[in-house]
Amino acid sequence: MQDSQAQDDRVSLSSPDAMPEGDGLYPIRTVSTLTGVNPVTLRAWERRYGLVRPQRTPKGHRLYTDADIERIHRILELLQQGIPIGQARRLIDSAGAPEPAASRSHSEDPWSDFRARMTRAIERFDEDALNATYNEALSLYPVDLVSRLLVLPLLEQLRPRWAREAVGPAEAHFFSAYMRNKLGARLHHHYGIPGRGPRLMAAGLPGEACEVELLLFALAALTQGYRMVLLGANMPLAPLQPAAEKAAARAIVLFGSSDPDADTLQRALPALVAGVDCPVCVGGRVAERHGEAVRAAGAVALAGGVSQSLAQIYQALGRP
Repeated sequence: MQDSQAQDDRVSLSSPDAMPEGDGLYPIRTVSTLTGVNPVTLRAWERRYGLVRPQRTPKGHRLYTDADIERIHRILELLQQGIPIGQARRLIDSAGAPEPAASRSHSEDPWSDFRARMTRAIERFDEDALNATYNEALSLYPVDLVSRLLVLPLLEQLRPRWAREAVGPAEAHFFSAYMRNKLGARLHHHYGIPGRGPRLMAAGLPGEACEVELLLFALAALTQGYRMVLLGANMPLAPLQPAAEKAAARAIVLFGSSDPDADTLQRALPALVAGVDCPVCVGGRVAERHGEAVRAAGAVALAGGVSQSLAQIYQALGRP
């Protein structure tokens, strides 16, 4: 974390409460870059939970020490384990071990509460309530955690209902449209930040109507410096071969939540793999349920969440 960008952003306090000489101080934007936690969340952690208490300049700007940054990384480790944010401070302050997830009560699991509230909002087609809950989660947790522990489990939870209930398709379209708007705004922001990483071409498999997983992946990839060519849902595979060549894509990434037809897995996907000079990766439920067929076609079956998928793509690109 002592990279040149961070060192350039170090400042000193010019007040009686200044830190000891030589102790680096970082503004909130630099801390956000170093930790992946957005400034809104850092402020909420300070204001609501006292998780981090940065120094202040005479003008009131927050300045964080190396110890603060280490503490933020420790908080992230606990949150990744499913530890509620309120408990994270107690564990860090007491240097205690996390309580096993199985022994924590439902009331201590914020993600169950968020999912229940969002489910009720979806059932009532209440966009205000849906937005309030989603924004609350984003204000307290990094976006990758919100994706992994809230949005994707919520989709898995609701899909059987959407397939069973007469109103299900309307609920599915309502939620997909909402998430497309929310994630689209974040994607628009990241597209304004030039990336230097490999270019990925991403699309939904033929017949795939839901874009949520695809958009979550694109957002995570952009935040890690990849450049994205996003083609949306229900993309025929044949045009991807010339498109990938023209875009100089280093990999093609396909997502699907519904079972593809036999032609996609047995003919179109192998033909695409054979026709391009870059890895073809398949993620989502299709990779989980049809991983053997995906691998037989010569593609990479992405396992796990978005972070694991990006790690597999990194390896597929031939990087150490």
